[in-house]
Amino acid sequence: MEAPTVQSLSATPHPGLLLAIYYGSVASKYGRKPVLLLFSTGMLLSLGWVVLICWLDGRVPVRLIWLSSLFMFVGGGQKIAKAMLFTSISDAVDASHRTRYMSFLSSIPHITTLIAPPLSAAFMRISIWLPFEAAIGALALSYVVILSMPESSKIETPHGDANDEDGTQRPLLPTDSDLTPEVYPPIEAQKESSSHWYSEIRHLLSTPGLRFCFIVFFVSPIALLAKIFVYQHASESFGWDMPNTTWLRVSQAVGASIVTLFLLPILNALLLRRHKHHKQGLRARKLDLAVLRGSFPIAAAGFAILWQAKASWMLVLALFVCGLSEAIQPANQALATAPITKDLNARLFTTAAVLETVGKLAGGPIQSALFSIGRREGHGSLGINFLASSAIFVGLFLVAMVVRVKR
Repeated sequence: MEAPTVQSLSATPHPGLLLAIYYGSVASKYGRKPVLLLFSTGMLLSLGWVVLICWLDGRVPVRLIWLSSLFMFVGGGQKIAKAMLFTSISDAVDASHRTRYMSFLSSIPHITTLIAPPLSAAFMRISIWLPFEAAIGALALSYVVILSMPESSKIETPHGDANDEDGTQRPLLPTDSDLTPEVYPPIEAQKESSSHWYSEIRHLLSTPGLRFCFIVFFVSPIALLAKIFVYQHASESFGWDMPNTTWLRVSQAVGASIVTLFLLPILNALLLRRHKHHKQGLRARKLDLAVLRGSFPIAAAGFAILWQAKASWMLVLALFVCGLSEAIQPANQALATAPITKDLNARLFTTAAVLETVGKLAGGPIQSALFSIGRREGHGSLGINFLASSAIFVGLFLVAMVVRVKR
């Protein structure tokens, strides 16, 4: 039996993968706001196309709705928009508070998972078109928000990350590394020799502090992709009707909302106050690395529970635990900004978007093959893919334990 979720994933266009380099260059040259405006335009065109096909109601083939994805190439889709938002936070917020705001931003998708389904259901009781009208109104409002916000690339902030008080770059380094920041010239020097995007990406990939972050950007989506099989696993192994699997989504969203909206920001404030005698950039990096070291075992435990689940309530518990590990994304993103200067932020986050997308594309067939082990008529999967995801996070934890913050 095939897993339809992976088939649908593989068939989805990935404009962010194809255009990340281009939009990263646009953001670096013209600012973050133009890319966000293009994204809103692409989303509006895509939604408008869907509404048009539905309004024509059978007069055109309904499969033309699939063409709506092509409009996502305008602005690059959600991956590029998220990259621009995280870039804007990195531009405008000092290192000590960056994790907090990135955590707030990361909480938004989980909050919408909780409120969007009942809100849409309530709207549809009034009119089937009302959800579309609300979505179009929200996109129209996004233009006002984007145009009214300052261009973050022009905001001057104290560099407590890439440059500490003494002006020296402070990258994360493996414990056995003896490299110094001087090996990697600042981006201003690189721009004098070459303005090509390849030079910037090569600079990012050669920076010691970013190697670990890039590993997390690429590997963690492969492991997290196992969660899309939980709903099918609940249906096949525990007899859940597919509509009832909504509770699993709610469980994960609740756990993720708790950690990104409350726990991580509170932890950020407490740890920064506790280590206030340290330099600003050093405090921030210590916090981000500590959060990653704590989140990897939580994710590993969540997937291990999924693998060993003998009752349906254990699936709910497992996804709640997995949700509590959602601090990985904001902590890793904040950590990744530490060894670089501000003018590389856009390139950093668009490169991360590419790595995450490639990780998902590579992980789809792998997770599907592992999930198929043990599946046959009348018998569900053995859940080997959940075990593999747990092992991946154990591996990331072990790597994180041998990474240190250079003083």
